[in-house]
Amino acid sequence: MCNCLSHQRLKLGIKGPEAEELAIDIAVIGSLDSGKAIMSSSGVHGVEGYPGSAIQLSIMDKLAKSPTFDDHAVIFIHAVNPYGMAWWRRFNENNVDLNRNFLRTDEHYSGVPEGYEEVKDFINPKTAPKKREPSFNIRALMLILRHGFDNLKQAVAEGQYQYPTAIQYGGSKLEKGPTMLTEWLMTNLASTNKLFAIDHHTGLGPSGHDTLLLPLELKFDDREKFEKLQDLFPGHIELLDAKSGVGYEIKGDIHQGLVNRFPNISWTYFTQEFGTFKPIKVIRASRDENRWTQWGSHIDEAGAKNHWSRNKLLRIFNPNDANWQEKVILRGNIVFDSATQYLLSESDN
Repeated sequence: MCNCLSHQRLKLGIKGPEAEELAIDIAVIGSLDSGKAIMSSSGVHGVEGYPGSAIQLSIMDKLAKSPTFDDHAVIFIHAVNPYGMAWWRRFNENNVDLNRNFLRTDEHYSGVPEGYEEVKDFINPKTAPKKREPSFNIRALMLILRHGFDNLKQAVAEGQYQYPTAIQYGGSKLEKGPTMLTEWLMTNLASTNKLFAIDHHTGLGPSGHDTLLLPLELKFDDREKFEKLQDLFPGHIELLDAKSGVGYEIKGDIHQGLVNRFPNISWTYFTQEFGTFKPIKVIRASRDENRWTQWGSHIDEAGAKNHWSRNKLLRIFNPNDANWQEKVILRGNIVFDSATQYLLSESDN
């Protein structure tokens, strides 16, 4: 048996702060001909990618010291949004939120969520940010009282396709990085019939706790699988539902787009979301950074990165806290190991 190892770089033709070539890195361990694969992705939201990257490196190190295998493949996708990771943005080089960009092939890049127009101006001011904004919390509270927290959360976060300079913009077409990634998967998943996908994110939920976010429809379409995952990950499973838990319904996330494009594969997937700070603090940081990028006084990308709003965004999604970071790596490994066991226990039929 041989732990076959391969590595490819999907170069985007753009540069990072050190003039480095930015790329999506894909590493494969094991056999893509086995029919089974577990896929770990990080950096869909750019600056959120550092904890996911740390998890991936830790798992790679463990696999390098483990017995070889050819009964499945492990696919690591590092930095789906390398621009955002390098320049400390959640969005890519076109201000597109890539976790709203993977629309199904029957969906259209148009429209806004219900209620979005009522909050658009508050979350997207057309002015540079200020470190102190005393009215922010008061205005946010008024919106919550008027619309309800769950409705407000859904309107802000679902994804919009009308305002290119605003946050949560899903784009007008599948972006270059997602297109290249999809093409790579089309070529390399030809023999795969069962795939367990984990996409790493940070921000939502109690600090240091990881929530495993499942699509809302799974509870109704495949109750047996839903209950198996609840048993496998007790205390961590939640649905992407604004009315239940930390999540909300999303349009165009990476898993939706990939599942739609690979209908012959039996998918199991979730987002592993590590909590950092309270929702109001998270949305404020994203709002401030985008205000700076769109309306601030900077002459180039280097100047844009050298600003308090970018550093604040980095630390909102990757807290400078050794205990938090240790929890992330520990739980990342535990979830990966359990997901692998689940995958290998599935029948080949």
